[in-house]
Amino acid sequence: HGRDFSAHSPLSPPSPTPTSNTMLRRLATSVLKASASASPSVGSVSGIRSFAAEAAGSQAVLVHMGGVDNGEVFSRVHKAICGTGGEIKESRSCRLGGRYSQMFLVAGADLAKVSAVLKPFNAEHLDVVLARQTSKDIKGPYCATSPLVPFVRKANLAVPWKRGIVGELTEFLNIHGVTVTDLDQYRAGKDVVLEGFAHLPTGLAEFPQVNEAELIKSLQAMGVTVSQFAKVSGQDPVVSPKMADSA
Repeated sequence: HGRDFSAHSPLSPPSPTPTSNTMLRRLATSVLKASASASPSVGSVSGIRSFAAEAAGSQAVLVHMGGVDNGEVFSRVHKAICGTGGEIKESRSCRLGGRYSQMFLVAGADLAKVSAVLKPFNAEHLDVVLARQTSKDIKGPYCATSPLVPFVRKANLAVPWKRGIVGELTEFLNIHGVTVTDLDQYRAGKDVVLEGFAHLPTGLAEFPQVNEAELIKSLQAMGVTVSQFAKVSGQDPVVSPKMADSA
């Protein structure tokens, strides 16, 4: 199996007879017919080639752009990116002080095509780059078996706004060994709302494990409303059916 019986192979017979040549040709023909009729789900040659062709030029791309706010730029950019054949997995959009900033994580994308469709928007800032493997991002998704999962919390906190209050909260958490890895903040009435992800200390480094109940009580004593401080679920990267079949 897998041997090359050509004239250059050290394993080839010294001088095949006409009868053996005929048998080899018949064997090769039968193998090719079997490969052609096999289903791609069992890893046939045609199925593997088809998958490879579809994957060519397909990448995970990160788009970051910004400039002067000019209306519904987010929806128009979203439509343009999807028109290239890529799938937007995550996006962030923000408007502040008459300007906008937005990011798109696009799977199955062609970097050159995405760059081309975004140039007509004349953004003051435009980066279209290859994205890192998102299963390794700080905020997740973590593999289901990752030992870090039990120490990650999704947090939603609200506190009456005053100058410097966000700095006070993040400093308080850092002092107790809690690392804020992803944070969004916005004003809601008289409050400032903080949403993001935090890592509790594992107890294996310089910080001991934190008493979570006491931590939340301390935050509440500072006037913080803790709407959410919940564990996250691990998630293994999704394997496409074609990739599973060709494995």
